[in-house]
Amino acid sequence: MFRRPARFLNDGVPDFERDAALDGISLLGTIKSGLLVDVVHKATVIGEVAADIRAYVRQVVADRVGPHSTLSAAIVDAVLIGDRSGLPDDIRSRLQVAGTYHVVAISGGNIAILAAMMIVAFVPFGIAGRPAAALTLIGLVAYALVVTSSPSVWRATVVAVVYLVARLFDHRTAPWQACALAGGLLTVGEPLDVRNAGFLLTFGATAALLMAVGRVTIRGDNGMGIKRRPWAAWLGASIGASAAVEIVLLPVMAETFSRVTAAGLVLNIVAVPAMATVQIAGLLVVLAPAASLGTAAGWIAHLAAMAILDSARLVDVAPWLAIRVPPPSASIVSMYYAGLAVALWSATRLTRIVGLVALVACGMVIVTGSAARQDIGNLRLTMFDVGQGDSLMLQVRESNLSGAREGDTGPRTLMVDTGGSPFGGSFDIGSRVLEPALWARGVSAIDTLLLTHGDPDHIGGALPLIDDFNPRRLWEGVPVPRARSLQSVLARASVSGAVIDQRRDGEEFRFGDARVFVLHPPRPDWERQRVRNDDSVVVEIVYRDVALLLTGDIGADVERAIVPRLVPAKIRVLKVAHHGSRTSTSRELLEAWRPQIALISCGRGNPFGHPAPDVIARLDAIGARIYRTDRDGEVTVDTDGTNVRVTTFNGEQR
Repeated sequence: MFRRPARFLNDGVPDFERDAALDGISLLGTIKSGLLVDVVHKATVIGEVAADIRAYVRQVVADRVGPHSTLSAAIVDAVLIGDRSGLPDDIRSRLQVAGTYHVVAISGGNIAILAAMMIVAFVPFGIAGRPAAALTLIGLVAYALVVTSSPSVWRATVVAVVYLVARLFDHRTAPWQACALAGGLLTVGEPLDVRNAGFLLTFGATAALLMAVGRVTIRGDNGMGIKRRPWAAWLGASIGASAAVEIVLLPVMAETFSRVTAAGLVLNIVAVPAMATVQIAGLLVVLAPAASLGTAAGWIAHLAAMAILDSARLVDVAPWLAIRVPPPSASIVSMYYAGLAVALWSATRLTRIVGLVALVACGMVIVTGSAARQDIGNLRLTMFDVGQGDSLMLQVRESNLSGAREGDTGPRTLMVDTGGSPFGGSFDIGSRVLEPALWARGVSAIDTLLLTHGDPDHIGGALPLIDDFNPRRLWEGVPVPRARSLQSVLARASVSGAVIDQRRDGEEFRFGDARVFVLHPPRPDWERQRVRNDDSVVVEIVYRDVALLLTGDIGADVERAIVPRLVPAKIRVLKVAHHGSRTSTSRELLEAWRPQIALISCGRGNPFGHPAPDVIARLDAIGARIYRTDRDGEVTVDTDGTNVRVTTFNGEQR
């Protein structure tokens, strides 16, 4: 089965389909078994040979490194041939948070090590100078054709090719010029790649390292005649180079990944040499698999791979070394780089100091900044596009009459569910979709998180929100002690200091200037063994003449039970239950309450056929205006208590 890469149509959320296309991926495919595949046409000769070599590398690594650890074997595969499919999602996430994921992605460092190894290998055969450059050039291009192709591989290869071609013609060029020429060639050959974050990261890191090389010298003394040990000089130079990369890429990392990490300053001292060891030992494993050398090399590769993995645990011990931040504004990014340029290249000391002050100030804004607040009026309900899941945010103005703290004019924020995949999955909907969407809405903290029930498509994004938005309260419905995912969310909330309350049928309270009526569930009289849709928390929010009914995944029976208690407000907005399943949104509910606006959260091309045609027909029959995340994207309902305005991501306003 083939499908397009996912898109989530929310303000502030990257276009993942476009980003995949920039990496050369237009479709994603899945098969149940390789036995179902018929080869109708082979690849080119080069493609077939490359595939055979990759298969050989995987097999040898599995034989020589796999017995020590499957994770070590996965690291070696990633470093040698760019195959990261064996890395579990939690390991990927840990390396990304630690700032050392780059060592398992083939890039400039790997190409440089391979080139150096080839040049050294030619020495015993008396090959040097131009012949060595020519053979190394051929070897690097062949390597790029064999490994799992990615833009980072070809960027590094093009830089190396430019340098080696210059050597063939006996040109001595500065590294800056080689990088500039390589960047120009890549821009001409793949102009859209300039918009890829990897392009900025590659050339930004290279520029930082070149600046560090020009300003940091590995000396045997400290400039005052006091001798220093070589390892101390190397350590200082390594930290300086790593710091230069972090400084240059700080806004790029914050904008692209919404994360700032200082752990890389320390961890790269371990991770980069360990990566070099993995690559060298891994190549020996591949070239001498049957000899005792291959056995020893496999053990060394395992130790180096474990050094990469274990060093990343630093962020578990000191999580403050890696923090999530909202993307900085374009003005802050511009001032940051202007300050950096002035600090580095200004002709006078005073202007260099001014540039350094601007750099530090903008850096602090990026690291400690919060999302810019938006004026929401009186009440706003946002239904986020989270695919085949549910996630809504209620923001309500809180006046002093309703108990607001003096000087606190911001809205109260209630997050209702956090999306996720219906069957679970590795995609982090919380950090990759909801957090950017919340920041784009000017939200930096959540007052209350309501989990209507424990299905994965309703709680899948909860953990990142708890970590990064610190809800003060968490509301749940019927407890399900054996639901592991739900219990892990509750445990994380408890550790973070959130107060956990159970909402019950019949409760009524104020949230900001709105009234909240809990219509379901009643107190359970038996312990649930699994999560049930009909145990969903159902709330009705009433603000003056407007009522919002949020129904979770309840079915028709529960809908019929709550109908007599619904508030007959002048304007009624229904969040359609269970993504538009035919077993919900009953005729009894619609004819009794007659909502004018219906909101449906469902995924594009979902396998369940949601929303069901019967549900759409019933909504059309009562004249309700229907908004769907699969077509409209993010849907926003604003009201002053008398009038309602609906705005969608695609630009519709009514």
